[in-house]
Amino acid sequence: MSNVAALARDWLATKAQEQACINSRIAIEEQLAAALGVREEGSETHEVPGYKVTLTQPIYRKVNEEAWKLVAKNCPEDHAPIRHKIEVDVLGVKWLIENKPKIWRKIASAFTTTQGKVGVKVEVL
Repeated sequence: MSNVAALARDWLATKAQEQACINSRIAIEEQLAAALGVREEGSETHEVPGYKVTLTQPIYRKVNEEAWKLVAKNCPEDHAPIRHKIEVDVLGVKWLIENKPKIWRKIASAFTTTQGKVGVKVEVL
């Protein structure tokens, strides 16, 4: 067996162990939440013999942009629970780099580019 094939085998075995650990941790978290109780939203810390356990219940909120446009007039602008977020248009950046490099060079200093972690997927044949 080649070294790469051994690495692929070991990766699969480790990934399976990792998933088993994650499943076990999630089951324990559910038991802790049931035993200690969870706030409707936010964090609460419990002290148990030898441990401090903090349970946090996040609440995620989204806004439907089209629906907001229909109801926004009912809320004063200075009370509107809305933020406008500037995001990178990745396809636009790539297009500028390839097609309009002079423009890109003029604006590139406003952007940060970093490499992410290499993704690895191994499947048994």
